[in-house]
Amino acid sequence: MIGSSFLRKISARWRRTVSVRTRVLVIVLIPSIALLAIGIGGSTYLVQSGREANRFAELARGTSGPSIMMIEAFQEERRLSLLFLAGDDAAGFALPAARKQSDAGYAAVVAQANALSELRPDLKDGFFRVGVGQKVPALRAAVDARTIPAADAFTAYSMAVAAIINGWLISADVAPESHIAVELYKSVHALRAAESISRTSGLGSLVMLTGQLSPELLVELAGYIGDGRGEVAYVGSVLQGAHLDQWKAITGSAEWQRLRAQEDALIKRGPVAGGSGRSAGESADPLPLTLAEWQQVAGKIRGDLLGLWETQSVDAHFEATEQGNRLERNSLSAGAGVLSLALLAFLGALVLANRFIARLRRLRRDTLELADERLPDTIRRLSAGEEFDEDADRLDFGSDEIGHVADAFNRAHRAAVDAAVAEAKTRAGVNAVFVKIAHRSQGVVHRQLALLDKAEREEPDSDRLKLLFQLDHLATRARRNSENLIVLGGEQPGRKWRNPVPLVDVVRGAAAESLDYTRIHVRRLPETQIVGTAVTDIIHLLAELADNASTFSPPESPVEVTGGLVGKGIAIEISDQGLGMTEEDMAARNALLAQPPDFSVATLAGDIRLGLFVVAKLAARHGITVRLTESDYGGVKAVVLIPRALTTAALDSGMADPLRENRIPAQPEYT
Repeated sequence: MIGSSFLRKISARWRRTVSVRTRVLVIVLIPSIALLAIGIGGSTYLVQSGREANRFAELARGTSGPSIMMIEAFQEERRLSLLFLAGDDAAGFALPAARKQSDAGYAAVVAQANALSELRPDLKDGFFRVGVGQKVPALRAAVDARTIPAADAFTAYSMAVAAIINGWLISADVAPESHIAVELYKSVHALRAAESISRTSGLGSLVMLTGQLSPELLVELAGYIGDGRGEVAYVGSVLQGAHLDQWKAITGSAEWQRLRAQEDALIKRGPVAGGSGRSAGESADPLPLTLAEWQQVAGKIRGDLLGLWETQSVDAHFEATEQGNRLERNSLSAGAGVLSLALLAFLGALVLANRFIARLRRLRRDTLELADERLPDTIRRLSAGEEFDEDADRLDFGSDEIGHVADAFNRAHRAAVDAAVAEAKTRAGVNAVFVKIAHRSQGVVHRQLALLDKAEREEPDSDRLKLLFQLDHLATRARRNSENLIVLGGEQPGRKWRNPVPLVDVVRGAAAESLDYTRIHVRRLPETQIVGTAVTDIIHLLAELADNASTFSPPESPVEVTGGLVGKGIAIEISDQGLGMTEEDMAARNALLAQPPDFSVATLAGDIRLGLFVVAKLAARHGITVRLTESDYGGVKAVVLIPRALTTAALDSGMADPLRENRIPAQPEYT
């Protein structure tokens, strides 16, 4: 349980931290590395095999000369030993030199075998399975003492030579190709033919010296003669090219014919019994060759066959060397090809992964742009009544899986646009309802104010007149509430001024529309005027700020209104002595005043200070800056910066009373 939980945590962390690009590269990198490892491992093995085969072929080729020297030396030592055992003392004087030559040949072959054993330790013992080095000293001692029969000595030397010949066959085991191994096996038949001829001449020398040829020895001689001729015939049947020409030269020579005639005559004469020395030999049928001539002819044919064996084996070793070189070159080429293929596969995967990730990043960028920039802009244009091009904001990423994801975003975008269209229609409908209700209320209030104005002028009783003034103020407040709805609906209030109005009258008119107008103290203001087109909205804006100041301050505390000229226009400050606001609330209200959100029912429901929302809309309409800060009394101070474009310097002497004109609209009809 603990292990599985740990694995799940590791897997979850992997999914969270590893990028898609890394995952794609890992997916492709694993088989690429496996392919690369297999290719490099296989190429290394083949290159090593080729080098070992090449090295062994070179060593085996170098072994041919010492092997021939050793075989010829042992054959000569065998012939002299047989002659010495037969009573030829002259052969005994030649034995030391022959034995020295045999030892030299044996040492050379052993040196090559040791070199071969470094590459193939399992082959070293194969060259000398019969223990030639251990048996020869005892054999020589018995020959010197003439305590060993000639037949036994002949058999011992023959076994030593046969061991060398059989050991040579092991070189075929490491041939890089099967046909090279076949060629090496074929070459041994010439070596065996030379050994058969050497055995025949050795026994024949013994026969000619002793003058005796027993039936058993005749059978043995006939076997060696048959083996030699059979091996020579087989060699001729398998050779080709220059080797075949070399074989034809041997078998077509006069020496070969004389050797065959000598062997045929020896077999034809049959067993020779009785007698001793040369007299017994002379009583038998004469042979074509003397002992010296036979040894000379046999030595010539034996040497030619050994030469044929050497050239054939050396050529096979040369071919093995070339094969090893080709194997090494091909292996290196194959390894380089596998490496190139693995690198190309990884580079291709890297390029495809980068393209895939680039598409994903472009999809992310375009989706964020669509969500953060184009969708709000589309909603804004739809809210403003502009037309919407559906294909303009569509994401196009093809028809694969990434394209399907893009289509899903397109559907979500389309759903958001449809919702925005529906919301815009709903908002337009709500705004129309608000504006219609506001206009109706405004018309009623306008008639009410007109009746109150008439009643105030005709009322002589001061107490009743005071009551009428209070009703007049409430009606003015109701008119401002109706205008709030009109402002929120995005339209202009019905009342307007045609001419500029002094700033002091604008501020007093705003104070008169406040609920606690008696607490609002207007201080000294600069002598400037507000253009007629902005008078209504500025009065409305200042009235809302003054109303908020009086509402959120103690009932007995005053609300101070001051103003002055600044570099950018006119700054009007409205200060109260209330409890103030926290820094978070202050920052939120200033953000609302700096950039008012679009009007909606949700906006109104989330903001209980509707007056600030109306102030923000009016300020944005005329480029007026409104900012809240802490007053000198610990309350809130609203700083209103009216730009110079909304002011005029000269006073108009013909300007009407703003308080009166507040009740009389510039346009008589309210819609």
